Amino acid sequence: MKVRVLGCYGGQLLGFRLSSFLVNDTILLDAGSPTEALSLEEQHGIRHICLSHTHLDHIKDIAFLADNRSIKRMGGVVENRTIQIHSLPENNRVLKQYFFNERIWPDFTQIPTTEDPILTLMDIQAEQPFVVDGVTVTAIMVNHPVPCTAFLLDDGDSQVIYSADTGNTDRLWQIASAQPNLKGVILDCSFPNSYQRLADISGHLTPQGMMRDLQKFTQLGSVPIYLYHMKPETLKIMTAEIEALEVPLLRMLTQVDELLL
Repeated sequence: MKVRVLGCYGGQLLGFRLSSFLVNDTILLDAGSPTEALSLEEQHGIRHICLSHTHLDHIKDIAFLADNRSIKRMGGVVENRTIQIHSLPENNRVLKQYFFNERIWPDFTQIPTTEDPILTLMDIQAEQPFVVDGVTVTAIMVNHPVPCTAFLLDDGDSQVIYSADTGNTDRLWQIASAQPNLKGVILDCSFPNSYQRLADISGHLTPQGMMRDLQKFTQLGSVPIYLYHMKPETLKIMTAEIEALEVPLLRMLTQVDELLL
C-alpha cells in the first residue's frame, strides 16, 4: 500500500499544508490540501475521499477538487467523472447543508445534473467495512468534538490505520492491536505538553497524552507510528518533546514523505 503525504499539519502557514493523504493514487484520506500538492492530472486520478469529519482543515479542498473535476469534464474527459465521499451520515448532512449549499460553494452533488454529479455522498457506518479500489476500509469512532472516525485500510497484504483527529480513546487501540499485518499508524499529535488543556477541550493529543494512549497498543515498538496534525507555530517545541520520548519506530511526518507499507 502506498500512502503519499500531501499535508500533515494542523495549521496552515506558508510552507505548511493541511491534513490529506493519498492512498494508491486514487483514495484520499481527508482533503485539507490535495489541490495544493497535486497536479491537475494527479487530482483527476482521485475517485474516493474517506472523510473523517467536517472541520474545515479536513474538507477545504473538496471544493476545489470538485471545481477542477468539472473543468476536466467540460474539456471532454470521460473517465473518473465522479468523486465519491465516504463519511458518516451526519457528516454528509453537514456538507450538504452548510458547505455545498450554493452560498458557501456550488452544490456539486447536483452539478452538472443530479443524475451525473461531480460529487456523490456515500453514507458509511462505524465498523462496517466497505471496499474502494481494492482496499477494504473500516471506520472507527474516535474522540473529537464533532462526529469523527479513524480509518483502517486493508489491501489484503497489509493494513494501515489513520487515526484522524482524536483525543484519548480506547476502541481505536483495541482494533489496532488485533490486526495481524498492521504496517503503520498515522496518529494525531497536535500540541506540546504545555497546551494540554487546549488539547483536551479540542479533542487532540499532546506527546504526554499520546503516550497514555500508546500504552494501550500491544504492538508498540514493532509497528511504526507516524505523527501528524502538528501545529506549525509550536513545531520546534513538539519536535524536542517527541525526541525526548525515545520511542522506537515513532516519528513526525513531513510533506515529502511517501510510505510504502
